[in-house]
Amino acid sequence: MNCFITVLPDSALKAAGESEKRFKQGSPRGPLDGVPIAVKDLIYIDGVRCTAGSRILSDNVAGYDAAVVKKLRAAGAVLLGTTNLHEFAAGVTSTNPHYGPVRNPWDNSRDAGGSSGGSAAAVVSGMAAASIGTDTGGSVRIPAALCGLVGLKPTYGRVSRLGVVPLSSSLDTVGALATCAWDAGAILQAIAGHEREDVTTAESGVPDYFAEMSLQLSSARVGVPRAFFQDHLQPGVEANFETFLSRLKEMGCAVGEAEADFLDSCYEMWLPIRRAEATAFHLKWLQSSPNMYGDDVRRLLEEGREVKATDYVGAVNARPSFMEKFTEVMDDFDFLVLPCTCAPAPPLGSPSVTIGGKEVDVRSALIRHSIPFNYIGCPVASVPSGLVDGLPVGVQLVGRLFDEAGLLRLVRSYEERFGIFPSPPLG
Repeated sequence: MNCFITVLPDSALKAAGESEKRFKQGSPRGPLDGVPIAVKDLIYIDGVRCTAGSRILSDNVAGYDAAVVKKLRAAGAVLLGTTNLHEFAAGVTSTNPHYGPVRNPWDNSRDAGGSSGGSAAAVVSGMAAASIGTDTGGSVRIPAALCGLVGLKPTYGRVSRLGVVPLSSSLDTVGALATCAWDAGAILQAIAGHEREDVTTAESGVPDYFAEMSLQLSSARVGVPRAFFQDHLQPGVEANFETFLSRLKEMGCAVGEAEADFLDSCYEMWLPIRRAEATAFHLKWLQSSPNMYGDDVRRLLEEGREVKATDYVGAVNARPSFMEKFTEVMDDFDFLVLPCTCAPAPPLGSPSVTIGGKEVDVRSALIRHSIPFNYIGCPVASVPSGLVDGLPVGVQLVGRLFDEAGLLRLVRSYEERFGIFPSPPLG
């Protein structure tokens, strides 16, 4: 599958042994104690190489633990290693020119999605119980959908980004990939919370996600922003989505149409922020070592040089108004629901997919539905909803700001009714 860039057998076995001692003494640290977890290779682990999937950082060794790694260690988790990704997290596949492509466990000729593809494939193939990824435009949710996992992107500011190589600092979010809602909630319980050295983290308290997930789901109001996606789906994905809606109704959810015209404009706002912030971080390497980047990443970073300051500032300043529009929509609904991607996993290296008789570039097909919620900053869970042509697809459940607990409760209720998504028939 080519999931990992660096594997940590010695430290993992040592941590597992320490966990075993705690269990024998009757004093485990909690539900993550002894659980093997993989971490995307742009998150610092003290003393471990952190490449961000690049040649430029191929010899970069972290000098400290990222905030999320500190919290995972404190919870007793066993860190297995760092996972492969799209170079510098700057793409929606995990076809990496330096470390090779991540292969989808459902079909090794298909892409695992990105940029957290290695994190997803490691969990789906049984190499890790859960994993940590990052999401700037869908990089947790897309591989979760294409590989058949729950992918949780928390509210911006819920989890610290301290010690994470940035792509776009005002959009990046650290999230979890797991086989079910309970596992994703256990990860979030461990890594969420304010970090004094990270001014972007929210100071609001962290809920008891275990207690919240255990509550009975009352009748939830679910809005479908159909106008945003209805003309952009392969037929199999569309049919699968309609089946998911019927299941929500079986659960007692009130499903209705949501008017959310502003979602169409989010990409235009997201793009100058994503491009400008990424290029600002990479400027020294673009000037000194441009040929060390893969072609696609270098091209995107070069485009960031062309972003006008007025466009960047305009997009930043418009963000509160978009958040307000989102809040107004959510006055009528508890959640929104929409397909995660326009198509299932494409073949490795494929530049396009066919939708409605037209060739659509892979990037647009995979990222179009996820970007608005990075710009708004709200929490989203990608949930596996079925198979299309033998490949997993997923839906996005979108919650109010900082209502990860509500999302997890809905996903857990869905799993209790219809079952946890199966693993692929690995040979």
